Amino acid sequence: MHKYCLECDWHASTEDGCTPEEVSKRAIDHFVETGHAVDSIRLPPPEILVN
Repeated sequence: MHKYCLECDWHASTEDGCTPEEVSKRAIDHFVETGHAVDSIRLPPPEILVN
């Protein structure tokens, strides 16, 4: 999970050793402190293979 700010370089990620819950809390805290919009990196939907 990776969240990033749409207005500055702030970001949080599970790749940094945080749990998904910690990433979400940090994103909320960033929004509350700055008013900046935070978004998540979205992966493309999985491909469904039909045989």
